[in-house]
Amino acid sequence: MGLRFRRSIKIAPGVRVNLNKKSASVTFGPKGLKHTVSTTGKSHTTVGVPGTGLSYTTSGGRPASVSAAQRPTSPKSKAVVLPLCIFLGVLGVHRYYVGKIGTGVIWTLTAGFFGIGWIVDIFTVALGGFYDVNGYVVRFHPTEAELAAAEAAQSDGGEDPAEDDATEE
Repeated sequence: MGLRFRRSIKIAPGVRVNLNKKSASVTFGPKGLKHTVSTTGKSHTTVGVPGTGLSYTTSGGRPASVSAAQRPTSPKSKAVVLPLCIFLGVLGVHRYYVGKIGTGVIWTLTAGFFGIGWIVDIFTVALGGFYDVNGYVVRFHPTEAELAAAEAAQSDGGEDPAEDDATEE
C-alpha cells in the first residue's frame, strides 16, 4: 500500500481547492451539484441528493494518453513562470509569457478569473501541470535536446506530438 496525500481547502462558499500528490483541482457548486476541474485536464460533474449517498457523476476532459512526464519540454522556464504567476498572476502575465494570449486577456479583464483561476494556476504551475501554447510542459530545467526540438517545431510551424491533447487553459 502506497502513501496517500489529499488536502481540500475551502476558498469561498461553494468553492474548494483540492490537492493530492499528482494534481490539483477546483470544485465549484453547492451541495448536490458540483463541477470539478483538475490540472490534468479532466473534469467531473456530480449531481446527488445530499445526505443520502446517492449521486451521478459524468467525466470529461482531455484523455490521459500522454502524461506530463512524456510531453516535450517548453522553451519557457518554470523559474520565470512561477514568480510571474504568484506576483502578477491576477493580471494574467504568466499566461502572456507562455503564449496563451486569449486566456491572458480573460485573466486581465476578470482579475485572474475572479481570483479563483489565479489560485488554480499557482498550484498547476507548482505541481508541474502547466503547459505553454503548444502543449509543451513548463519545467525548471529543459535539456538542450528538448530546447532544440521545441525551437525546431516552432520554426517548422508544423505539428507537435501533443497537439491532440493540448487545449489552451
